[in-house]
Amino acid sequence: MVGCLATTRTLGAWNLARTTLIGVPVDDLPLPPAFEAVTAWAGTGRVVRATELDVATWRLPDPQKAALVSCGVPLIDDLVNAVSFHAEPTMYRLANSDDLDWVYGAVPGTGEVQAWSSDGSTWFVNSTINHWLCSLHMVGSWLTSSTVIGRWDEDGQAEEEALAELADLLERIRALDPPAFGDGDHATHFWPAVLDRWLY
Repeated sequence: MVGCLATTRTLGAWNLARTTLIGVPVDDLPLPPAFEAVTAWAGTGRVVRATELDVATWRLPDPQKAALVSCGVPLIDDLVNAVSFHAEPTMYRLANSDDLDWVYGAVPGTGEVQAWSSDGSTWFVNSTINHWLCSLHMVGSWLTSSTVIGRWDEDGQAEEEALAELADLLERIRALDPPAFGDGDHATHFWPAVLDRWLY
């Protein structure tokens, strides 16, 4: 297994152009980020870990169950508002976003993460739970490190910088997990739909 990513900071801002992704072998899972690394940006009490008992009977590869226990799922405003681990008839529920009205779940057998909306829509999110946790870590650490996202609507330049950061973030998720981007279709793929529209 390999880690999710390596980042650099320049003059207090997150320099996305210099952010590099550690290669992920096709037949291997990325290591989930460390609990401490996620807590550093998410905040104390805002990373929820499963217990071994929560996932003991889930039909998932052991490394994916272990990732939920060791890393946990971070709360991210507008993306993940609540975390809960329980089996449902067609999926293993992981989390949900009340604001945007969707539920994240893992498909039994593979651990593919999908998002289900109350209107019946389904998006492909990530290939595995490990890829999902890495993607959440990328997005969350970007949100807390970016110097422009909180002021993107001040002027045209700030908006352009924010859009460039979002495009780079989406590209990093695609490099980590190509199926998560797919053909970029907002109707079927979660990350392109969310990040392309983040500002609006």
